[in-house]
Amino acid sequence: MTHRRTAKLAVLAVSATLLAGGLQPGAAGAKAKIELDPGCYLSNDEGTLTGSGFKPNTTWTAKLSGTQELGNGRTDGRGRIRALFTAPDYNGTSGTRKLTLSVTDGPNVASTSFLMSPLTASFSPSSGDPARLRVRWRVLGIGPNRGVYVHYIRPNGKLRKTLRIGTSDDLCGALKTGPIALFPFRYEFGKWTFQVDTTRRWSARTTPRLLIRFEVKRPSRRRGRRGGR
Repeated sequence: MTHRRTAKLAVLAVSATLLAGGLQPGAAGAKAKIELDPGCYLSNDEGTLTGSGFKPNTTWTAKLSGTQELGNGRTDGRGRIRALFTAPDYNGTSGTRKLTLSVTDGPNVASTSFLMSPLTASFSPSSGDPARLRVRWRVLGIGPNRGVYVHYIRPNGKLRKTLRIGTSDDLCGALKTGPIALFPFRYEFGKWTFQVDTTRRWSARTTPRLLIRFEVKRPSRRRGRRGGR
């Protein structure tokens, strides 16, 4: 699919929470800076905004892409910020998008970038002879540094097999595999469900999870075995 260049943005929830005591004052004239943890988000995921080098005990304002005001709060006595960050909605379907968050207290401005990601799973090619079909899996937004599993659910709703297809990366939880047999076992005709998630044991209640339907059709006399979604 073509990546959508624009995303629907909901107002970020940026609520001020003062840091606990015991902090050391920053150096005089220290440059203001902010950080977001984590650096990649699904729609409405939450993270933490921290900052330092701002004026002590003053109001700060956060903006998205330098224009959309998102919220405000107050720095602590050391000119530091700690706040709740809620990512906006993201309607992209096939890739990540970089956005910029900035914070100012008037004379000081700091900015940082973060990524928005969809939660998707797919394989290609998506049709062919199930007995020979080798596919490349693509997963995005599943979470960083996690084992990624495909659970094969038979047409009767029973689990047939669980296959680990790799480990997601350390930022947005992306995984791209080399060619893998779509059915590494003896299959049956009917509508299969492939559940992609990060748990070794299959459960229909696992979150997040992604479901892909694939029908193994009975062969016709002229075409032989065929499969497709």
